[in-house]
Amino acid sequence: MDNLDYIENYFTKTPTADEAGEFEKRIGSDPEFAEEVAYYLSVLQISREESRNQQKDNFKALYRDNRMTAHIPVSKLVYSLAAAAVVVGLIFGVYIFVKPVPIQQLAGQYIQEHLQTQGVTMSAKSDSLQNGLRLYNEGKSAEALRTFEQIIQSDTSDFTAKKYAGLAALRMKDFDKAISWFESLETYNNLYANPAQFYLALTYMNRNQSGDAEKAKQLLQKIVAQDLEGKETAQEWLKKLD
Repeated sequence: MDNLDYIENYFTKTPTADEAGEFEKRIGSDPEFAEEVAYYLSVLQISREESRNQQKDNFKALYRDNRMTAHIPVSKLVYSLAAAAVVVGLIFGVYIFVKPVPIQQLAGQYIQEHLQTQGVTMSAKSDSLQNGLRLYNEGKSAEALRTFEQIIQSDTSDFTAKKYAGLAALRMKDFDKAISWFESLETYNNLYANPAQFYLALTYMNRNQSGDAEKAKQLLQKIVAQDLEGKETAQEWLKKLD
């Protein structure tokens, strides 16, 4: 296996801890290999700016045709850095910048940062809803879900209870139920802000079964194109998922 195949396998697959340690050690001890990795990443970034259909065909040709002749400033940097740790930090900093973020990681981070607790929303079912939200905020998702579903049984038009039922199901990783509740929100066309599309995308991202990533991307693109609830986050995610 030549260096290109070795480097490409490392960055396109998930390395084990031993493989990552070996790769990092080689970068720190072999300046020529460190330059090779840096060049790979620079070509990768150029390739990522082309259309997806062209990337696969053009990447290796671009790499091999220009590797020996292209002038890149990395060699001076590599040889002038005194500490191997700095070289490793530089290389992996570039790697983190260009590597797509796993779709489940984005979803999990959003859920952790934004959906662990919910503020109380007043409604005709305020007492029951507050009880459901209290259970939700305490991490008792199954009990909260039952409470929200009881509210819905009494009033099938209660948008807020359906939204929270979906969120409780999502936290329980009952993805099918979460999708069902969020899809039920799509019929509410008279709201100023309806997060149905965003929560559906989030659920597909978190489930990440076959075809879910593409469904999520289509929903995120729709959110951006139609200026729907969650547009700014959708734009950020689309950049990271490309």
